Amino acid sequence: MARVNNNISSGLNLTSDFFLKNFYRYNRSAIKTTARKDYTKAELSYEDTRALKRAVAKLSSFEYEEGENGTNIVNSIQAFVKTYNNTISSTSDKDSDTYRQNRQLKALTEKYGDDLKNIGISIEKNGTLSVSENILKGSSFKEIHKVFSDESGYIPSVRTIAKRMHDNSHDEIYAQMTGTGGRINIIL
Repeated sequence: MARVNNNISSGLNLTSDFFLKNFYRYNRSAIKTTARKDYTKAELSYEDTRALKRAVAKLSSFEYEEGENGTNIVNSIQAFVKTYNNTISSTSDKDSDTYRQNRQLKALTEKYGDDLKNIGISIEKNGTLSVSENILKGSSFKEIHKVFSDESGYIPSVRTIAKRMHDNSHDEIYAQMTGTGGRINIIL
């Protein structure tokens, strides 16, 4: 059973920060905790869900077999977890259109909780995720493939929910900009 930390590939090892910046490539300041307080919930929701869509696409692009760069897989999963946690945080407002998808995403992740736990990812009480890097690095490609490949039920479902969340957050921002969607139209 091959372990993820076997670096068989001659490829470049990329950091989790690299992957995170790539996921948030259109608005990297949304990554920084200090800068996030300057955004509205709708703006954060928009950026986080857009980044989550990119994270899922990246994770589903790996083959998860011998010859893959295990370091890049581990680092992209760690960046996915940060993006996922940001998304859970920014879409948690009960008055938001994304709140229903937030609950769906948490329920989906809970459904795959045992598979996630087997590779070192645990679900916190608030629905966010945490990673045990040692367990993740010691996991086999087969175990990780079970959770993060397109053949798994988890990643395609996260992709679907992230797309709906992003569409809803886009609509919320558009409504704020145009003044539509409320009871009063404030367009001048």
